[in-house]
Amino acid sequence: MRAAKPLLPLLLLVLLLVPARARASFDEFSDDRAPAHLELQSDRLSLQLKGELKLGLHDIEGSGGPGRDSPTDTRTLGTRSPIVEIDAFWLRLRFGLGSGLGVFSLLDFTSGGEVDSAWLDYRFGSPSLSHHLQLGYQPPIVAIDRRTERYPLTATSYWRESELHLAYELAFAPSDRVVLEAGASLAMMRPLGFAGLQQSQSQAGTINLLASGSAQPFSGNGPVGGGRLKLTAFGVWLEAFGFLGKLAAQGGTDVLRSGFPGYRELPGYSEEDSGSASFGWAGGRIGYTGHGVFALAEVIASREGLLRRVGGYAQLSYRFELSETRDWLRALEPLVRYEVYRLLGSTEPHAGRALRSPAVINAVSWDWDVLTLAVALEAWRDLFFVRLEYFRIDESNGVPALDIPDEPLRNNELLLLAAFRF
Repeated sequence: MRAAKPLLPLLLLVLLLVPARARASFDEFSDDRAPAHLELQSDRLSLQLKGELKLGLHDIEGSGGPGRDSPTDTRTLGTRSPIVEIDAFWLRLRFGLGSGLGVFSLLDFTSGGEVDSAWLDYRFGSPSLSHHLQLGYQPPIVAIDRRTERYPLTATSYWRESELHLAYELAFAPSDRVVLEAGASLAMMRPLGFAGLQQSQSQAGTINLLASGSAQPFSGNGPVGGGRLKLTAFGVWLEAFGFLGKLAAQGGTDVLRSGFPGYRELPGYSEEDSGSASFGWAGGRIGYTGHGVFALAEVIASREGLLRRVGGYAQLSYRFELSETRDWLRALEPLVRYEVYRLLGSTEPHAGRALRSPAVINAVSWDWDVLTLAVALEAWRDLFFVRLEYFRIDESNGVPALDIPDEPLRNNELLLLAAFRF
């Protein structure tokens, strides 16, 4: 907590001393991604309504259907039978209070009704020097447009789920082609948990990876401080970011001990010191946006107690403009992405066993390589979209030092998605 305290006075000092409007961190329903079609306005207030309905066909590799699915498949993957489900049903409300101040919210009705995000948003400044202030429930300030329905593994692990934070971002643009951005945030620690590897989430399985869940109150919860720095010049951009905090006994070290059967055998483990542990993650990105091209590479390394993880991906897509005049079939964007996920030291034996094993109940200890091939079609105006995505998923779950070979698992997945956005 001592390391996080200076961030708040520093943030307030910057707000007071810098005279001036900032590019916001990624927003799924920003006006450039989802133009407003429903809006009410009065002299003082405005109300903007947006939403999205997604219907997806998921098919995991292997035989499914009557008489073919097995209880093992259901427990590990969900099911190998092709399924159609509502992937998402969101409503986004934006209340404009004037002078750059607004209240944003995203409501998720996919499997009930809950608040996905809600925050107070304030923007001010000039085109060359702009500021953005957020207070509320929102993904971390490093969240980015992934351009696919499926999240990369690093996104799922670190920046997919919302946190409660106070965040400030500054953008300085000396010219139209050069922008320098800086951001800082002070948040409450999100609890550790496990997220499914497969895209379909209708049935939870045991093929999971360690991930930060959405913000919620729990005993021992503490602050997480971090920031980011980004430089964009002529379409090329570089970004660095990092976050530090401390794991509590609940929603932290207890998850590590219960989720990883070999965690107690790791060097440095002590029952006396198991109530809290260090936590941090940092990374960088390089990318290019322009002339229809979107290229991106991201690497993130993290420490959760005695665990060390590193992951990354590189992706490339190109947007073909099919027509600017007709409503149907306006654009097509194919994409390829390759990603890796590694749990460092997982194959090193300690007391006759390693952190990793081929048992599906211990899939959180596996390493992953994922190849994504996707194509997105802007089918009708800016309202109806179709996505086709294929995920080739390769796992490493053997322990060479103990003569335990890999046991491959057939879990490649196909997704066909129809999305209506309004």
